[in-house]
Amino acid sequence: MKELIQNLTAHPMFIKLAGLGLSLLLIFLLVRFAKLIAANNIQDKDLRYKTRKSFGLAGYVLSLIVAIAIFSNQLDNLPVLIGLLGVGVGFALREVIQSLFGWGVISFGNLYQTGDRIRLNGVMGDVMDIGPLTTTVMECGDWVKSDLYNGRVVYLPNNIVLREQVLNYSVDFPFLWDEIVVPVRTDCDHRLARSIIHDVGKREQADTIAAAQQTWSNFILHHRAEDARLDVAVTLSFDANWIEFTLRYLVDYSRRRATKDRLYTAILDAFEQTGGKVKVASPQLQITELPEMSARPASSN
Repeated sequence: MKELIQNLTAHPMFIKLAGLGLSLLLIFLLVRFAKLIAANNIQDKDLRYKTRKSFGLAGYVLSLIVAIAIFSNQLDNLPVLIGLLGVGVGFALREVIQSLFGWGVISFGNLYQTGDRIRLNGVMGDVMDIGPLTTTVMECGDWVKSDLYNGRVVYLPNNIVLREQVLNYSVDFPFLWDEIVVPVRTDCDHRLARSIIHDVGKREQADTIAAAQQTWSNFILHHRAEDARLDVAVTLSFDANWIEFTLRYLVDYSRRRATKDRLYTAILDAFEQTGGKVKVASPQLQITELPEMSARPASSN
C-alpha cells in the first residue's frame, strides 16, 4: 500500500493535478476576497454588481489559463480529442450551448440588463442577475394585481431569447402610457367633468411629463420612432348608462399602481367640490317614474 501511494504521488499527472487543485483554490479565494471588498466599498448598486461579475469572469478566465499552462505538454492530441468528443458533447449539452449563445445575445445585443423590467416566456419582473446559463427575475403580477412584486424568484434559461419575444419596459425610455376610466352620470355637467379630469391629470403628472420629455428627445435620436404626444389627454365615450371619460397619461414603469391611486383620489376629491354638478356613475337600477295605478274596485257583472 505504501509503495502504491509512493508511485501515485510520484506520477507526473498526480503532480499536475495537485498543482491545478491548489491553483484553483487560490484563484477561488482571491475572487471571493475581491468580491467582498467590492461589496463593502462600492455604494452604487449597478457598479457593485458589474464589478462582482467582472471578478467572477476574471476568475474563470484565469483558471482556464492556469489549466492550459499546467497541461500544455498534454495538448498535442487536442484537435483529435475535440473531433471525437464534439458530436457527443454537442448533442448532450445543446441546451447549455444554446443558453451560452443566448447569454452572448443578451450581453452584446443589449436586450436587457440588471434592473430592467421585462416580460419573457410569460413571466414579468425585474432582472436581478444575468448569468451564463440563466437570467434571475423577481416576478411581478400573477396572483398580485398590477405590477407589484409577488415574492417569487424565477430562473429563466438564456436560450429562451433565441425563440421568444423579449418585452422590455424600461430600456432607453423608462415610461409607459397608461389610462384610467372615470364613469360620470349622464345628468351631470360633462364639460366641467372633462375639465376637472384633464386638470388633475396635468397637475399630478407634471413632474413625470417634464422628465419624460428630455428622455424622449434622446430616444427618437437613436431610434426610428415618430414623435409622440407626451401630455395628458382626455377622451369621451357615451352609452345609455353613463358618460365614460378616459384619461391617458405617462407614468414611470414602476409606479403604475401608485399613480392610479393618486389620480383617482384627486379626481374624486375634485368631484366632491362641485356641489353635485359632477357625480360618479354606478351600475344601479333607478326607477325614475312610476306608472299610474287606479284605486277603483273592479266592477262585477
